[in-house]
Amino acid sequence: METMETNTGSLRTPEELSELFQLAKLNELDLSNVTQILYSEKANDFSDIKLIELDKELLNAIEVGDSLSFRGEKDDSVVLCTKNKTYDVRDAETSNAVILVPNLKFHSDLNNSLNENKSIVPSEVHGIFHSYLEVRQCKPRFSKIPVILGPTTFNGTEYEKRVNQRELYDWNKLRSHIQASDEELINALSQHSVVNINGHYRMVSFEYETRALTNMLEFVDENSMNEDEIDREATLDALRELIPESVFHAIFEKYTEPSGKLKKTGELLYRYIEEKVCRLLAQVLLTASPVTEYSGFMEAWSIGTPDGMKSEEKYLYGIAIVKWNREKNRKEIISYPESNLPDNIEKRIEELFKVKEKWTIDEISPYIINLATEKLNVNALLTKYARLSNKNGVRFYSSKHGK
Repeated sequence: METMETNTGSLRTPEELSELFQLAKLNELDLSNVTQILYSEKANDFSDIKLIELDKELLNAIEVGDSLSFRGEKDDSVVLCTKNKTYDVRDAETSNAVILVPNLKFHSDLNNSLNENKSIVPSEVHGIFHSYLEVRQCKPRFSKIPVILGPTTFNGTEYEKRVNQRELYDWNKLRSHIQASDEELINALSQHSVVNINGHYRMVSFEYETRALTNMLEFVDENSMNEDEIDREATLDALRELIPESVFHAIFEKYTEPSGKLKKTGELLYRYIEEKVCRLLAQVLLTASPVTEYSGFMEAWSIGTPDGMKSEEKYLYGIAIVKWNREKNRKEIISYPESNLPDNIEKRIEELFKVKEKWTIDEISPYIINLATEKLNVNALLTKYARLSNKNGVRFYSSKHGK
């Protein structure tokens, strides 16, 4: 193979190649009859091409016809998305120059016949690279959901005239702004209380969600329904004038699960999920009073919890912390939502240990799990960024650099 020429008009002759092989002390009999000359018409300007390294899963996605899409706005670090996963994209340098030659033939492709006639084949270089794009699977980034959907939050039909229609997001507009795969985004919408109303995606305000769920729970109580025999259609029919149908279905799906029982007509019956209902009711109390004395909070929480459900401290993990106030000499419950913490794992860990010195694994996990990956789960992240200790048989995590 010859060194690169500037254009096809200056390719070497067979005689020149023979002389070059002799200078390089190469035996022509050991070489293929085909000599490929690399040339470039671009004078090293290859800015219109980027190399990207794909793992087996990403390569397979292309081979089977799935789409890959880059997502992110100008101020975002770009991500690459398949239909169900998100990958961080970063520049990586390589110590060796990588030459892109689409029509280059390898030894196995060449005709190594006994024909003594030698041929010279020009092969155009399409790029010389000292860097490439490296991809690593990462967590989808949902922090923009409340930012871009906040201005059109659904607060009830009586407030709809105030909504600016130009600020509404349909599916295509939403997915172009959120750095997540389609499947990940769909799964996240319910967790952020986002509902499709007339083709546009709208956040449901906390106040309206609380009011709607309260109406749904009151219907169960008024009709003396068994806790595992909740009739979806009957509930919808009773509340149709109070809750838009699309909003009702979104809230019902968020707070219930199939109970395993069926109606006489064969349709599923449901039960309300104790943890999710209790967490919402706890958030109502925390909104009214972000810092509350422990026993008073637990009593008020228990009073407001529906019959058949039990409010437990573990349901607060991820939305509040339980902490001893040394100055007031009392145990307190303090509002501390996971969504308010930074996305950077090191900064998040630092913030957690500022607000509380020692955490059990159950307490801290809800604040870490959204940053865990397939390679680094919660335990691995804590092992890397925190210090483990034991006290009276209980394992605690604290700052690596703390006392």
